[in-house]
Amino acid sequence: MTQTLKKAAVIGWPIFHSLSPLIHNHWMHEVGIEGAYEAVAVEPENLAAGVQRLVAEGYSGFNVTVPHKEKILPYITKLAPLARQMGAVNTVKVEADGTLTGFNTDGIGLVTHLKTSVPDWPKDKPALILGAGGAARAAALGLLLEDLPFVMISNRTRLKAEKIAEDIGRGRMTVVDWQDRNSAVAAAGLVVNTTTLGMVGQPPLELDLSAAASDTVVYDIVYKPLETPLLAAARARGLRTVDGLGMLVHQGAAAFKIWFGEDVGYDDALKTLLEAAIK
Repeated sequence: MTQTLKKAAVIGWPIFHSLSPLIHNHWMHEVGIEGAYEAVAVEPENLAAGVQRLVAEGYSGFNVTVPHKEKILPYITKLAPLARQMGAVNTVKVEADGTLTGFNTDGIGLVTHLKTSVPDWPKDKPALILGAGGAARAAALGLLLEDLPFVMISNRTRLKAEKIAEDIGRGRMTVVDWQDRNSAVAAAGLVVNTTTLGMVGQPPLELDLSAAASDTVVYDIVYKPLETPLLAAARARGLRTVDGLGMLVHQGAAAFKIWFGEDVGYDDALKTLLEAAIK
């Protein structure tokens, strides 16, 4: 490749399943950027060498997915405020001098997709987040920035949920015992599943939505399948639903802007491409 070509990537382990190359290569073609976006498998024990190789080979930047989002922090020169608050990085920009700036666009992606899909979602009620991994942390921070009354979080291991509330809650997060998650639905204007439950090969998330108010929105960040058992149950009750594909796209759009300075979006052509790939 010549030096005029732009390169970006996503690193993770494993990484073969990633839809990010499809998304970013679509955008690069759309805005006329010559180059390519690749999925690069980087084993955890080879993270330092993998990062050094991307810098040496002239990549503009790269996305970071599991299991590297926290482990990459020692190699980052400068952290953007949201990444610092998150304690995790999903987007890295390689600066002109070879130093690395770390960002986290996961929460931005979730909230942007929520606002796009359901502009009138009930912000006067608390949200209920299920799970306590990196996606839960991103969802919590993104929603707290939207000035909700407070955010509830529930996880099978309560200590992990308490850690998130302690780290970023600032008195505006409350932990709900996993066995009490069904009763918490009644108070929530938004329910967000950040667990892998409901994903292909995983058991469904067991959540009773019978107490949900009619204006409650149910958001599942899982996108394989596109309609999870949770979303199907919510739709059957007449509740508004949001699938996880848009979060992936919108966090990617924020990363694309960081690397290339171009605004891109979730158009019909990209939606068709992604839905076909999932099926």
